[in-house]
Amino acid sequence: MLTSTHLGRAALLTLTSGTMLAASLAGAGTAHATGIHPDGYSSVESCTGLSGSISWTPGLLTTKTRTEQAVLTGALTGCSGYNGPQAGTGTVTAILTGTSSLTATTQSGTLTINWPTGSGLNPSNATVTLRRTATNQPYTLAGTITSGAFTSAQLSTSLLPTTQTGTGTSRHPVTRQQYVNTTPLAARVNFG
Repeated sequence: MLTSTHLGRAALLTLTSGTMLAASLAGAGTAHATGIHPDGYSSVESCTGLSGSISWTPGLLTTKTRTEQAVLTGALTGCSGYNGPQAGTGTVTAILTGTSSLTATTQSGTLTINWPTGSGLNPSNATVTLRRTATNQPYTLAGTITSGAFTSAQLSTSLLPTTQTGTGTSRHPVTRQQYVNTTPLAARVNFG
C-alpha cells in the first residue's frame, strides 16, 4: 500500500530523473544542432567551393625569398549558413604583401568577401595571412573578420595551386597560380 510519503518520493524521483534526462537531451541537441566544437567555435557560414588565381609581383622564385605583392581573387560556391543553402555565387578578393618564395610563403593583408546574393549578407572585410611551408603543400588562409557580416569571426580555408605561369627561375618567376580549395571557406564564432 502506497502512503503519501511513498508517493512524494516517487514524484520527486520522477521529477529529478525527468529533469536530468531533459537537461542531457537538451545539451546534446544543442551541441549537435549548432555544430559547436569542443574548442567552443561553431561555423556560422561555410562555402564548399572556392577557386580562382593568385597574381605575384615581381614573381616567386624557387631558391630565393624576396618581397612580393599578391592579389588573390576567387569565386565562392556552395555557401550555406544558419538558414540553409544560399543561391548564387560570391567573390573573394585579397591584397597581400610579405616575403615569399615558392617553398616558403608568408603574406599578410586585407580580404573582402562578397557573399552570394541568396545569403542576404553584407560583405565581410578581414585581415588575413596566407602561408605555405613547402612547394607540395596547400596554402593556408586564415584571419579575423573586422567589419561587415560576422565581425570578429575567425576565417579559414586551404588553397591548392593547380597550375602556374612561370617555373620559379630568375628568368621565369611564377607570376600567377590557379587554385582550388581543399577545405571549405568557413567563418567561425566562439560561442563557448
